[in-house]
Amino acid sequence: MSARPIAPDSGFAALLEQGYEIEVRQQHLLVYSVPYVTANRIVERGTVVCKYVENADTILPPTAAGDDHQVWWTGSFPCRSDGTLMLAELVANEQPTPFTVFEGCESQHRFSNKPEEYSQTGYPDHFEKVTHYVTLIQSQAKVLDPNVDARTRRVIPPSEPGSVFRYSDTASVRAEIVATSARLKLQKVAIVGLGGTGGYVFDQVAKTPVWEIHLFDGDDFKQHNAFRAPGAATEQELRRHMKKVDYFVERYSPMRKGLMPHPYFLDESNVAELAGFDFVFVCVDKGRARKTICGYLAAQGIPFVDVGMDVVMDAETQQLDGTCRVTTVTPFKNDHVAGSIPMDDDESDALYRQNIQVADLNALNAQLAVIKWKQLFGFYEDRARSHQATYTVATQSLTRGELGALRHGTEPTAGWTGPGPTTVCAGAV
Repeated sequence: MSARPIAPDSGFAALLEQGYEIEVRQQHLLVYSVPYVTANRIVERGTVVCKYVENADTILPPTAAGDDHQVWWTGSFPCRSDGTLMLAELVANEQPTPFTVFEGCESQHRFSNKPEEYSQTGYPDHFEKVTHYVTLIQSQAKVLDPNVDARTRRVIPPSEPGSVFRYSDTASVRAEIVATSARLKLQKVAIVGLGGTGGYVFDQVAKTPVWEIHLFDGDDFKQHNAFRAPGAATEQELRRHMKKVDYFVERYSPMRKGLMPHPYFLDESNVAELAGFDFVFVCVDKGRARKTICGYLAAQGIPFVDVGMDVVMDAETQQLDGTCRVTTVTPFKNDHVAGSIPMDDDESDALYRQNIQVADLNALNAQLAVIKWKQLFGFYEDRARSHQATYTVATQSLTRGELGALRHGTEPTAGWTGPGPTTVCAGAV
């Protein structure tokens, strides 16, 4: 059984009461010590793993959790008592290599079996689902050893690590990308500038498992900012004249922890505060500030993405045209900084600074930057290895350039740091 207290729901209490050796980790239910027969007719024990998805203060039944009647299995393929594989009983979805269900749990077998009584409705709860699979698998083991039983009544100490989120990330569980999402569990990420683009960058990064997100901006959150920011600010919030960093921290604190506001601008006197960051998003619109920040980050070998927009109006048609730029810099590719990132104080973006409402371009610029960040750390594939991307509005075209390896001697799909080794489940732009 599990020492972790969980309110009775979806059959968990019944499993616990009957003595099953169970645990909930990373939005998955694990049932340990399930007896099974190997191909050599030896009784060993494996683990049944299935989704256990929260929804507010309840647990979704299997029919609503996205996997219905399937489970993962750790251990070799279960056999009948005569040593033949249970292929007919356990319709298998074999993985060519072990699939990481979540960090610390790998499985090469996924089974599908549903009794006739649930063929139309699916399993009503996790008790019915788990006990069906356990009974099916261990029944063959009992032929060889009548005394074996999955109900060991062993207590499992709580082992799930802390989370930055105040409620569980069920989106990653349902999409079966828990292990992939864990690659973004960086210690410190900074967002410099919380204008339109920076605000949307923060919105996306806040929904990843980064431990600390540091926000740098000295401006107040004003009424025009509300039209270029994710969500909807209330009139009461606008009347409080909050700093942008405080507004965003207050707005997103109900969802997660680790939000660090810095209500001031970065310049030559304090840019060293960025030392030790794992990644930085540079979202400023002043060339001098950009030059100081990007120069410091490049010199320190800190990977970063710099974003920029240039919006102009056609005097004849009164239509807007413009570009969104995303420039990536890493310790292994930084020779393109001078030619790719504007660092002077010219007025080429003067029209944009008049606060023309281009929230869609802000959001697009931010999404391109976040996608590139996720590519660097192995969440997304990056076959092009581009370190410069520009989207043009009028032609809806995306051009890329400045190709280079993410790090010396590695392929981009390996990620910036890559996930650590995993183990099989035991027993103002």
